[in-house]
Amino acid sequence: MNVLFVYPNINGFHEDTYSFGLASIVSITRSHGHTPKVVILKTTKDYSNVFAQIEDFKPRIIGFSSVSSQFGFIKDLAQEIKVRFPGIITVCGGVHPTIDPQCLLETEFLDTIFVGESELSFADFLSKVEKNLPYFEVNNLGYRKNGKIKVNELRPLIQDLDPVPYPDREIYPFGETLKNVGYAPFLFSRGCPYLCSYCSNHAIAKAYSFPRNFTRYRSVGSAIGEIESVLNRFSVNKILIVDDIFGLDKKWRDEFCVNYKKMIGIGFQCLLRANLIDEDFIRQLKMAGCFRISIGVESGNDYVRNNIMNRHMSKEQIINAFDLARKYGIQTNALNIIGVPGETEDMIRDTIRLNRRIRPTSSGINVFYPYKGTVLGNQCFEKGLVDEAAYANFSRERRETVLNYPLPFKRKLSYYRDNWEVFVYPFSFKRRLARMLRNTAIWGWLSFVKRMVIKFSFLRK
Repeated sequence: MNVLFVYPNINGFHEDTYSFGLASIVSITRSHGHTPKVVILKTTKDYSNVFAQIEDFKPRIIGFSSVSSQFGFIKDLAQEIKVRFPGIITVCGGVHPTIDPQCLLETEFLDTIFVGESELSFADFLSKVEKNLPYFEVNNLGYRKNGKIKVNELRPLIQDLDPVPYPDREIYPFGETLKNVGYAPFLFSRGCPYLCSYCSNHAIAKAYSFPRNFTRYRSVGSAIGEIESVLNRFSVNKILIVDDIFGLDKKWRDEFCVNYKKMIGIGFQCLLRANLIDEDFIRQLKMAGCFRISIGVESGNDYVRNNIMNRHMSKEQIINAFDLARKYGIQTNALNIIGVPGETEDMIRDTIRLNRRIRPTSSGINVFYPYKGTVLGNQCFEKGLVDEAAYANFSRERRETVLNYPLPFKRKLSYYRDNWEVFVYPFSFKRRLARMLRNTAIWGWLSFVKRMVIKFSFLRK
């Protein structure tokens, strides 16, 4: 049976790297004897490619994978598909339907959704469809019933990840990912136990009626084997491990680092949490070949970071993490968020001050976006803080606020975001020169003047 998977990343905040969830579903589909195909959408003009693939490939099922910012495009595309090809079954999985299953009420052109970890349930679904059997009782499946959404019982989370096939890198155009981003991404664990209020992890845990998520791993042997299988097929000189928190299990981490150094030896990047970092951890990462870590600072204001964002870490822990990385020559990327409800401009300046203190190799900034299903997102909707029309347009996702702030504060948030690098690195001649060289001479000098104005206006305050 032919199954066409559609992965939209239209106006996405992140460049499409690699969808592990979808790639895993593709592998499961193949392992159960079906024929999958993948179409990645980068603009709405790519809809025509979907229609052409349907004409040529003749799939029985079209499966979408969606984050919140892409669901509007999926609704539009599903409608066109149903009009043109009424016999096709349309389904949607991913983070968005998992944390907001009510989204199915927004469209009549999706037949079902899948909630949570659905590889095995999706395989059952394919078997039912192939045999022309009723499929609405399959685990993890959500559907409309009498104007409401019914979600079937969720399968238990997979504890042993080793039997799950590696994510597909053949049908899914993994080679394009390598060309686009310059590194090979890997995911070896599932689940984050922390309860950050703006993040989807606690919302996913809630779907399973868990108080919090917990982390499950591929064995080290399986993880190393996956890397080796990629290195045998592709030219790779950098690796990114995208686990929410790398090596949260110390025993797994110790074994992985030793084996990675011995059997792989390519420089890698990973994501860490500041309050988990100590000197032994950083020394171990350096030994294994880690050259860069990303750490969520999120806010330099203690109240915002711990009371609003529910991060539960001190400023001293953040400073210590970045100082240790610098001591061992590991590059750092600081991740920050501004514009959460209750934050003031002075609090934003606390974040700038902390970034100046920790001196990260790079510093990134997001404007808070209230995702439905998350604690902080739901609070924003319940309290009427969201501009619903602006929220429906995700073209500026995490670039502009969609909260009902006064216009001057909205402009301030955009101003800080657009000039973040200037604020964090006011005296960096190297960065200033690079920016000037990217522009014409006159615009470069105007940029220089702008930086000086921003720098000294901040210092005066």
